[in-house]
Amino acid sequence: MKNNLAKKLVWFSLVLHACALQAALASNRVGEAWTGEYSQPSDLCTEPRNGRSCRDDFRDSLSIVEESKGYRVELHSTQSMQHVCSFVLHMKPEAGKLIHESELGTVAIEKHVDALRVSSGGINPTATGLGMCGAHADIDGLEFSSVGNRAPSGQGDGARP
Repeated sequence: MKNNLAKKLVWFSLVLHACALQAALASNRVGEAWTGEYSQPSDLCTEPRNGRSCRDDFRDSLSIVEESKGYRVELHSTQSMQHVCSFVLHMKPEAGKLIHESELGTVAIEKHVDALRVSSGGINPTATGLGMCGAHADIDGLEFSSVGNRAPSGQGDGARP
């Protein structure tokens, strides 16, 4: 009887350790899904004097690097009248998104089928609000394609010619 109980305890212990290992590996895969360097033409870019597109003259970039307590996220986007949005934020994974909370509100990045979308819940991103963007630029709704565009962090910029 004692022998059967000992076998069951060993078996239970092995199953418990296997589940813990599987959960740890799954959390690593989740982290890897966020990390990368994303780069694309600045689709929202216009020239200050004539309003012509300058999408091919500038590149928007998004870098997501996993750190011990979350992610370091860097964004740079050239937009209307060549006004820029730029930030470096520490973000935490929460409910399938990367989140940065401040007194002014929340900045989030969420995955969609083929893109990462930045949202700021309508918070003013200019100097009178978050201080991340010029007067004619915004981060809310900004998207970065994740199809054929992601390079592992530290392995190049993911830019396509």
